[in-house]
This record gives sequence, C-alpha cells and structure tokens, in this order.
Amino acid sequence: MQYHEIELLVSAAGEKQWPNSSLPEIMYAGRSNAGKSSLINSLCGRKNFAYKGKTPGKTRLLNFYEVDKKMIFTDAPGYGYAMGIRSDAASFAKLLDPYFEKREQLKGMILVLDCRRTPNDDDLTMIEYARSMHLPILAALTKIDKLSRNQLNQQIELIVNTLHISRTSAIPVSSLNKDGMDTMWKQINNMIKA
Repeated sequence: MQYHEIELLVSAAGEKQWPNSSLPEIMYAGRSNAGKSSLINSLCGRKNFAYKGKTPGKTRLLNFYEVDKKMIFTDAPGYGYAMGIRSDAASFAKLLDPYFEKREQLKGMILVLDCRRTPNDDDLTMIEYARSMHLPILAALTKIDKLSRNQLNQQIELIVNTLHISRTSAIPVSSLNKDGMDTMWKQINNMIKA
C-alpha cells in the first residue's frame, strides 16, 4: 500500500468555512456506518486519521482533507439514522445543497455503500442529486471481506441494477485487506483529470 500525505484542512459547518482552494475535490457520501472514514484512511495508508464516530449519524460537518497537495477529499456526514427526522434532514440539505451547487472544483462523488445492503431511498436520492449536477459517480462497495465470492457477485449485480450505474463504476473494496484500493486510486485520478 502506497502512503499518501493527508491533512485535515477544516471541518466546516457552512459555506463561510470552506477552504480557499482551487484544488479538485472528490466528495464522499454514504449511509452512516457504510465505511466512509475507513475507506479514506485505507486509501491514504492510515489507520485512524479520518474520524470514525462511535455513534453513527452524529457527524454534522463537511470535513475537507487535502491529499498529496493535489486534491481534496470532502467527507460528508453519514445519512440514514436520522434522515427520517425532519429537522435533521433539513440540516443535512442545508449543509450539502450549497456545496453541490456552488463548489466549482467539485469533480465527482464517491457513494460509499456497505456491499451487504441493498441501496435505499437515501442512497438513490444522493446519487440522483449528483447526476443532476452532472458529476461523475463511483460506488465504493465496502466490507467485501464479509461475503463469499458468490454472495459478493450477487450483491454487486443488485447494487449496479438498483443504482443504474455501469459495472465498472462499482468498485468492491476492503479496508481490512486493502482490496480495490489501486482501482479506486486509478478512478479518482481519472475524475480529477476530467
């Protein structure tokens, strides 16, 4: 695993706190407990850099990480646990809507999905929002080490069909044994060059 330099620039509660940067940005979105922080840590060869909360759904900030001084990973709050509560859903939208609409350096979105789960309405809403902004989308399918090869292939097929994405846009990954990280980096580099 290649080491990548990573630095937390800011945890932003709103637009005024976004970093003043022209570097290309990739947004990470996903359900609470899907493995976003673990994925970012694995991509950068770290164990506990990106914050992994003990209570799913409690992070309420956009975390901006500068990677190798050439791109920014934007880690969005996990959704799902509290999205049914109107005030939490409104707060989530208030945080993300301006970012999607105004952040010109946003080059793509990585939707992080636990490969054992079927994408739900929140996942579909998130991917449709990215599509409406004409963003390239990758699905990082986490926790693949918890399934047999046959189960994984069935789940990949289910996820690809549910999200209406190409098979090449769905990347099985494991933070435990680092499977899929080289493929992720290749796709991320393609996104920021596009």
